[in-house]
Amino acid sequence: MTDYPHQVVPPARRFRFGPFEADSRAGELRKHGIKVRMGQQTFQILWMLLEHPDEVVLREDLRMKLWPHNTVVEFDHSINAAIQKLRSALGETAEQPKYIETLPRRGYRFMESVEVVPTAAVAPPLLAPNPKAAPPVPPPAVPDGRRARFLWGIATATVLLAVLTLAFTRPGAVRAPMRSVSFSLSGVGRQGTVSPDGSAIAYRTASGLVLRHLNSVAEALVYQNDPLYSPASWSLDGSQVVFEARAGLVRLPMPNGPPTVLASLRYHTRGSATARDGSVIVAMDDLYQVSSGGGDPSKLDVPGLGDAGIFYWPEFLPDGKNILFAWAAHGEGDVGLYLATLEAGKFARRPIVLRRNVTAGHYSAVDGGKLLFVQNNKLYAQSLSVTHAKLEGSPEPVLDGVQSAPIAHLADFSVSQNGVLVWRAGTDGLAQPTWFDRTGKVLGTTGALCLPDSVKLSPDEKRVLLRVVAHDSGYGIAESNLNGFVPLSGITDSPLWMPRTSHVMYCRKEQGSYRLFERAAEGGDEKALRPWAGAGGLIDVSPDEKTLLYHEGNRLYSLRLDDPSSAPQYLANAVQARFSPNGRWIAYQQAIGKSSEVLVRPFPAGGLPTQLTQNGGTNPVWRGDGQEIFYRQGSKIYAVKVHVSGGSFSAGPPAALFDVRIPSGMVGDSTPMDVSRDGSRILFAQGTDKAESQITYVTTDWTSLRRR
Repeated sequence: MTDYPHQVVPPARRFRFGPFEADSRAGELRKHGIKVRMGQQTFQILWMLLEHPDEVVLREDLRMKLWPHNTVVEFDHSINAAIQKLRSALGETAEQPKYIETLPRRGYRFMESVEVVPTAAVAPPLLAPNPKAAPPVPPPAVPDGRRARFLWGIATATVLLAVLTLAFTRPGAVRAPMRSVSFSLSGVGRQGTVSPDGSAIAYRTASGLVLRHLNSVAEALVYQNDPLYSPASWSLDGSQVVFEARAGLVRLPMPNGPPTVLASLRYHTRGSATARDGSVIVAMDDLYQVSSGGGDPSKLDVPGLGDAGIFYWPEFLPDGKNILFAWAAHGEGDVGLYLATLEAGKFARRPIVLRRNVTAGHYSAVDGGKLLFVQNNKLYAQSLSVTHAKLEGSPEPVLDGVQSAPIAHLADFSVSQNGVLVWRAGTDGLAQPTWFDRTGKVLGTTGALCLPDSVKLSPDEKRVLLRVVAHDSGYGIAESNLNGFVPLSGITDSPLWMPRTSHVMYCRKEQGSYRLFERAAEGGDEKALRPWAGAGGLIDVSPDEKTLLYHEGNRLYSLRLDDPSSAPQYLANAVQARFSPNGRWIAYQQAIGKSSEVLVRPFPAGGLPTQLTQNGGTNPVWRGDGQEIFYRQGSKIYAVKVHVSGGSFSAGPPAALFDVRIPSGMVGDSTPMDVSRDGSRILFAQGTDKAESQITYVTTDWTSLRRR
């Protein structure tokens, strides 16, 4: 065997890399403290790679280690299968490796940095000794199926109950650090927000809003009137939550009070915060305030900001007067994290920027007061002087692998006033535009890493319009068969292809109002098309370039481009829509009951729509000849053959095509898919990392993670 004379990692019993930790004595790999199932041969391969990071471990060395003494095996097949199992356990593929590099016909190399965990650094017990409390019940052996999830939930709740009792009923005791405890949330549970006292989390699912006390395995559906469009935000005293639903801005007393609609909303919100007097601050393009009794939102005068940008994710600090929020100028990829003082609806202290970041942050009052934020998938904490509105010292890393959605400037974590941290494991929700054939075979990629909100083929199918993550997350144009892109300079909001000319159309806000423009994609003079009263998203342009589809909030409108004096026409409650190739029909996505379905209606004449899907559907796209409509249901792509004759429309049964990897950063009006004219190729902005969409982690003291 090879001697590896340049070994850089000394003999060790435990290694740590990224969110993983490997223990040679136990023969176990854990991710965020949770055991990853793998065979012993697979673990031995991992251990050899960890012992020699950045060096090539030869296939022959692996054979001698795993199959010594000339054991007869089909070696190539066996080693390839073992490496494939290892990649699966680490959440990567051979096409997109993160940890293991393959050197064809030679061996493998571990690419990630590896940390040796000294024996003294072994984590303390989950609970500090307490003679009055029974020891925590360890998780039982995990069988397959529903019973396994039930038993694991009971064990998790038992541990959490003991920890929370220790943490919250014995204030003089030192909180016991919890390496990680996981919850498997129901449905499509996401964006859990922890109550101020750290005793419960509220999160949205396809059914509504769910409340889960951390000392229980029970999940209570506390709001199911209609779908939620934003995460719930808690009041400072934990007595109520506020969120955006189809009905508007809703206040819900916790745990089981009757909901109240505080305000109707013209646009979708980007978070809310409840003041001590019961009024609610709502972030849309601007900051608004809704009185405690409800009514129309009133715009706040924010010194130094205002019309030049967009507000995100406000939250009050525990004192009830200082407010933290994010703000970005139009076209900027990063947001500024601002601290201001708000009293009686007026800013007593103008906003002061603390730092720049991709996503918004949260304040934690423990450890002297910290700003918590996510950068490059890692959670950091930095001391914050609220009095001076100033960050102090350097950011300290807390943990790796926190999911975020750059498209919404939102990181998926929440922290209570007493230090309970809730987060979802994952990465930054980026996507790679990928070409598939109808069987799901990958034909290639195009462009660069992007945000999955806008992927559009040009009319000649030679170029792709996408929102890239470089150049301040502006828009770019890529060749449809090449990687890389050319920045679409000067365009910061909702560009669309013009069907006849392959020019781009876009909007811009000037002196408080919006106007629509057109110009060649490569630059040059722009042409003003018409004023526009809306501030929503541009969706599609009719084939004759005379009509625009756009949405404000969850309402779909059409607007004549050839008649500047015409008024918008309401069409449906929808945020996604596409014109048919002849311009006489519209396929759109609309909420029906508790799911989104794809419908088709004639245009411009009225008439009853035809419902195309029955079990959910999003992202409708017409084939270029009008004979087929593609859509997405969860992670699966479907196609439906359709027939249009005069004013009649008919459709065949949906045909399932293939599965895609959904980016974690997808939002409701994202349009990540387009289709070639003949329907033979599908372009989809596929997620770069498989999100752990149903796993949320909890620790009773986030500062303990920092000290590990």
